Amino acid sequence: RDPRSTAKMLLYYDQWILGYEQIKSECLASEEGQSVLLLCNADVDAIASARIFSYMLRSDNIHYQLLPCTNYSMLDQRLKEVQLDSIPAVVLMNFGASRNLHRLFEEHPDLAQTKVYVMDCRRPIHLANVYAGENIVVFIEGYQTDIALPSDGDNLSGNESSSDEDDEDDSSDDSSSDEDSDNEDEAEEEAAFDDVVDVARPAREQTADYDGEDEGGDENPRRSRDDDVDEDSLEQSPKRQRTSANTEEGTTDVEESEPDTPPAKQDSISPREMHRQRRERLRSYYSSGTYYGSPAAFVAYEIARQARFGEQGDLLWLACVGVTDAYLHSRIDRDGFTKLGIELRDSCLKLFPSDMYERAVNTVYAEDLAKAKGGDRTKITFSDNGRILAENDYKFFLLRHSSLLESMVHSDFVSTKLQVWTKKGMHRLQELLAKMGYPLEECKQPFAFMRPSLRRRLHEKVLEHAEEYELRDFEFTSFFRVTGYQSLLSASDTSYAVTALLECDAPSTATGGDLDDDKAMIEAFNLAFDALNPNVAPSIGLNGLANEGHDAASLVNGGSLSGNSGIGAGIRLAMAMQRTIISTAVSLVDRNAINRLRHFRYAYLTCTSAGESQTARSDMIRTDSSTKKEDAPAHLFSKPLALSRLAHYLMSMHRENGKWTGNKARPLVLMAERPQAGTYLVVGYEWPERAGQLVHNKFGMNFELTAKSMNGNIRFDSFDSNVVEVDGSDVQRFIEQLHYLMDSI
Repeated sequence: RDPRSTAKMLLYYDQWILGYEQIKSECLASEEGQSVLLLCNADVDAIASARIFSYMLRSDNIHYQLLPCTNYSMLDQRLKEVQLDSIPAVVLMNFGASRNLHRLFEEHPDLAQTKVYVMDCRRPIHLANVYAGENIVVFIEGYQTDIALPSDGDNLSGNESSSDEDDEDDSSDDSSSDEDSDNEDEAEEEAAFDDVVDVARPAREQTADYDGEDEGGDENPRRSRDDDVDEDSLEQSPKRQRTSANTEEGTTDVEESEPDTPPAKQDSISPREMHRQRRERLRSYYSSGTYYGSPAAFVAYEIARQARFGEQGDLLWLACVGVTDAYLHSRIDRDGFTKLGIELRDSCLKLFPSDMYERAVNTVYAEDLAKAKGGDRTKITFSDNGRILAENDYKFFLLRHSSLLESMVHSDFVSTKLQVWTKKGMHRLQELLAKMGYPLEECKQPFAFMRPSLRRRLHEKVLEHAEEYELRDFEFTSFFRVTGYQSLLSASDTSYAVTALLECDAPSTATGGDLDDDKAMIEAFNLAFDALNPNVAPSIGLNGLANEGHDAASLVNGGSLSGNSGIGAGIRLAMAMQRTIISTAVSLVDRNAINRLRHFRYAYLTCTSAGESQTARSDMIRTDSSTKKEDAPAHLFSKPLALSRLAHYLMSMHRENGKWTGNKARPLVLMAERPQAGTYLVVGYEWPERAGQLVHNKFGMNFELTAKSMNGNIRFDSFDSNVVEVDGSDVQRFIEQLHYLMDSI
């Protein structure tokens, strides 16, 4: 075996800069015309990381192409469209780590001289990417000494022939039949690290090469007859053992053992048992479920900081937005967000020292500045666009761009705590505002136009009554950017706005245009990408600002949110999107449309059941049963992120009222109709009983096993393993088969 170091394939926290330096050296040393290909997922974290990375490339005079990529079929399409022989490096922004990327080199021979860099937060990392050679490099959080990956064995990528040389040296007493059985087990294990599903084909065409062990499953009924022979000796063996390189002399090197346990003998563990232990470690690695690591925007900013770009406030702001987006959409838990927030806060204080910080804060309440006691001195306000402030923010939805009452009603935190969709809940909210001393008419005014004294005392008053109304932890660490006089834009508002631009239909599709899904996605991606640019000046026409709210500089508190582009349009769409999510959740509960099985709950969403509207980019579009299938617009919940947010709200709603807690707790499966394609988008969602925590999602493995056990049209094309697309005629059978499978585990 040719020994390889994981440092070649994995770049840890202190090595991230080496990846960029390698890209830089390869591009600058190559012939003219070489460029870097940036493939970016359609989410806020990925777009923020792409903006940071593209800034560094431009600063170093490196050509690059930036293309959106939303699924694995599109990844294959992108690689076919470009000239790979002129691209020394391909960077995958927020996708690819959890799938076997080595197959790309088999399907695209032109990639042989190209290195693929993976900057993805999805975990676990497919081990084929770790041991695939120097052509695949993965950025991973932590340090090398902190992360334990299964590293023993040769055939993790499934592209090398099995070797039995060690077995021949150590198992001379084994019969020829045992050796054949070992070889069969190794052959099965090699196949385990290929992709379990070819993303471009339906499940009925994949049965021959399907192997669910990629995610840690052990559904293969054929096992060696000696698999269970040495279980007792395995339990009594030392916790960590390592066979010495000098196996021919029969020595065994024990790294750690129990104090009273004598050194292990050579024959205490057979090659077959070592092989089985290895399989168990691999199975445990994959079967724990999917989870998330550091956001891609944080990784990109750390690379920029380790280089010479750490003093750029724009890059720091993009990192703040990306990390906040990961927290808001449950990709990192509260502890992880706090840790990353501390690092970003330190960077904010470094770029904007505390004295300027205090002066900038004064701009928020510039109209409230009182004269000094003597009456002869006046405080001078200070405003500087671009400054980033690290402060606590309310868990109220888009507070600075709506009224206090509306932001609390549409807040996940407040609405689920008080159940404001009921009359009793709304009465409690109004009672809270009355006890705070806030007149209802003032609370209905835009927050920017409320009396300054009420805005200034909001934190004090909410804190005073938080315990009584169970509104503890009503704040979280956030970041703000000064965008003008008396104007602040928070990272959370930016995240919601850009997400809405990505999830809602593009203007041409909302007004009856004939754009297909890919073109509509590209148009929405471009709008979202431009919205994150803090330096774009608004277009000015004869009648003044043609698109007020086009960029952050022209968006002030209380300003117009009209227009079809920019942060202003995104905030308007985010408000409509949140209203649709809440109304749909309430509708599902009122109609008892959520069914409970032994292992999970599930619900269907059709175009006519998705609340009051489908939230298109123009006005709200409603689809009734008389609409032709080919003319029906794709509704909001046909997008994975919007459907996940609906599942998140449903979980939070029932966690607070105690109906889905304890022995009643179940994961949730939502199926949203995609009328244009005649399919259903299926999302499996797991949520802990305590807010702010995350659990590993095992639906990816269960979906794959379900697809293998049935003959249906199922597409595993999403970057998230818990998201699949099922043909409309197979969706009911898919749910039934999923139930039977989970019942048998």
